[in-house]
Amino acid sequence: MIDIILLSIRNIFRNTRRTIITILSIVIGFAALACLGGFIQFSFDGLRESTIRSQIGHLQIYSEGYSENRVSNPEGVMIANSGVLIAAITDLPEVELVTPRLSFSGLGSAGHDVVNMSVIGVDVRKERIFSSFETTVDGRRLRASDEDGGVVGELLLKGLGANIGDWVTILTNSTEGVLNAVDFKIIGAVRTGSAEYDSVFVKIPISRAQHLRETEGVERLIVLLHETTDLGMARPRIEALLTQHGFAYEISEWTELAGFYNAVERLYSGLFRVFSGIIGIVVMFAVANTMIMSVFERTNEIGVLRAIGMARSRLVVMFLLEGIWIGFLGSALGMATSWGIAAGLDAAGGFPMPPPPGSTE
Repeated sequence: MIDIILLSIRNIFRNTRRTIITILSIVIGFAALACLGGFIQFSFDGLRESTIRSQIGHLQIYSEGYSENRVSNPEGVMIANSGVLIAAITDLPEVELVTPRLSFSGLGSAGHDVVNMSVIGVDVRKERIFSSFETTVDGRRLRASDEDGGVVGELLLKGLGANIGDWVTILTNSTEGVLNAVDFKIIGAVRTGSAEYDSVFVKIPISRAQHLRETEGVERLIVLLHETTDLGMARPRIEALLTQHGFAYEISEWTELAGFYNAVERLYSGLFRVFSGIIGIVVMFAVANTMIMSVFERTNEIGVLRAIGMARSRLVVMFLLEGIWIGFLGSALGMATSWGIAAGLDAAGGFPMPPPPGSTE
């Protein structure tokens, strides 16, 4: 078998020019797939983290029955002992922070147009960490002293026809169904990267939101982990803690809540599979052409080898090994080329790309 291996290695360089062209086609195809795959994965990572760290977190915890009764009985699905649960979950090593949320829809007006709003009551002290992917485009972030302040999405600010420092009135129902209103002062305008989200959301201190909704509870707890890869380890521990505290709960992971991210991932993954298939077919035909030409050119040699007793199976193995060596060399050089391209782009600082669908940056 050793002689067949050595002979196959020598044979791939009998027609050096054709072998080099074939290897180059493999290198180009490999590098193209590797770089495109890396770019798509990088896009997924950026979109995932911006979604997690500006809107939904890694996990969201609700009171049992929330998904069925949040509209018909909002007060009945509020989390009353949130402070105890937050302290217990925060002590886990995988958890970066746990922050409460109280969200609702309402109508807002700054004296001009009336627009729909998605109002979110937040823990101001933790919001700077949780919303690390948000960009302040005007004004500033909320501070603990801003009891009457609020932050709005960049596009919502334009929709209101308001400026930083203006007062906005929010009109909504309390958890008991009573019509209620509250005013807040616009402290800042932020951009999350999602145009749809930036056109509706308002963040106010959770105490202000509780006053408006006439409740002392919170709607949900958002858990932010140090690393997204810790999710599989952290969720069972969090569920065990909730059970230990006698809390009947529902829990959702970010993958269940990030509908836009999932749609973009399916789109890009489908495009990558199509591109991979095209490149694979082109490279396969290039290698097949080389092997077919190699067989045709060596008909006399094959006849001599058969005449001196070489088995047909050994001939087949020899040609298969030649194809394997060509594929191995092309893949190894393709990997090195991919690393070189990636290192070069990294050293150059990358290059600007347009925002993905539905995003502003």
